[in-house]
Amino acid sequence: MTYPFSSSTIRVMNPTKIIRMNPFSNLTSKHLIFLFLIVLGALMLPSCQTTPKKKVTAHSSRGSFQENIKGMVEIHTFDQYNRPGKKGFGFFIDRDLVITNLNWIKGSYKAKIAPPGTKDFRDVRGYTAYDHNLDLLLLKVKRNNPKHLNLSNNPSIPDSVYTLKRPSRNLYIRKGKIGPYHDQDSVSFREAPIAFKPGKPVFTLNHEVYGIVQERKVRDTIQKVVLPTQYITRLTGRQNTHPKSIWDLRTKTNKKYLSYKKIAGFRIKTTMGNIAIRLYNDTPTFRDNFIKLVSDHFYDSLLVHRVLKDFLIQTGAADSKYAKRDDVVGWQGPGYDLPTRIVPSRFHKRGAMAASKRPADRNPRNRSDGSQFYIISGRIFTHEELDDIEKEKGFKFTPSQRKIYTTVGGAPYLDGDYTVFGEVIRGMEIVDKIAAVKTYGENRPVNDIRIKTIEIIKK
Repeated sequence: MTYPFSSSTIRVMNPTKIIRMNPFSNLTSKHLIFLFLIVLGALMLPSCQTTPKKKVTAHSSRGSFQENIKGMVEIHTFDQYNRPGKKGFGFFIDRDLVITNLNWIKGSYKAKIAPPGTKDFRDVRGYTAYDHNLDLLLLKVKRNNPKHLNLSNNPSIPDSVYTLKRPSRNLYIRKGKIGPYHDQDSVSFREAPIAFKPGKPVFTLNHEVYGIVQERKVRDTIQKVVLPTQYITRLTGRQNTHPKSIWDLRTKTNKKYLSYKKIAGFRIKTTMGNIAIRLYNDTPTFRDNFIKLVSDHFYDSLLVHRVLKDFLIQTGAADSKYAKRDDVVGWQGPGYDLPTRIVPSRFHKRGAMAASKRPADRNPRNRSDGSQFYIISGRIFTHEELDDIEKEKGFKFTPSQRKIYTTVGGAPYLDGDYTVFGEVIRGMEIVDKIAAVKTYGENRPVNDIRIKTIEIIKK
């Protein structure tokens, strides 16, 4: 539930309308004598009988809504062409230090911060610490904010919590019940109200900072959780002396990934069904990169942002995770690209999985995107059509390729231009189902289709 809170709604009583009254005007002499005796008795009481004031306990207020919002920031990211990327949240934990979640900012070229609801942007100088397991990133920013939030290593465990937003002049409070406790991979957290946004601070009802909102895998689904402040303070003790560029984060990892020799395939779990795939070993760079991205849960919650009937479905764009209906998506990957590798024996048959590329005018080195891929649904081609493609492309299809294109189908006009690095082994009916949905704009589905997660199928 959302509660509006605004200074503009506070009404101050007009002092000219206050009625002044004499409290003793209706008292008799007997009343005055009685009142005098009561006051005299109170003054004669010994001081030792004065009831001591109780100490304020952990339930005391540690701030206010207005103070807490001053410690929060919006974070806007940009790519190397200075195009706007993702938007997220964070909050000050010191005068020039902002904590946020690592996963959404990783791969950005640069970032700026602004107080919520404003355009007062300041540059992010770089990062001073990060942790993949905790999904935390500590940013050094060009702003001196004395209203930073004070953290406690042992925050009280609340029943209800709140977070804040300020889209305009008004301050809004989102309240909700804290969820169950989970302990996973040396990280413990509690489920957060679903309306809370990742990167925002979570406060107890006495205004104490309880933690930061994140998205984590819980019982096979991605859920909003609250990571307690103790993990944030742990990260602050591992800071670099000098900030490093956030662009360097695109290739950082502290994980040891499963060897491809132990992987039989992958299960892409979408909101419309599951698709099982296998990767080719003769495109090892793309194979190992996909293993890394899947292990890092990069694809979780991304949209299938482009579909073309009888052609393909496409996903893997980082800018699609929080995209609104009219947002332009499909321009952001993990922050790096890969050298395009053409293996003649790997072609665009029905079910083929290949790496996307930027248009030639924006891709002078002919590189493949680091995360975006498409799966071919395709159609059946005639031999005459294949003859025309051969003349245009300047190569010959093999007899086996011709047989597949004329019986099973595919997209032969893409051969020689894109890296095919895998294929569907189960679930082509789901691919066809997705490829047939109604679209708008740049071939984006009218109703969002998301990858819930991608699972590794071990041998």
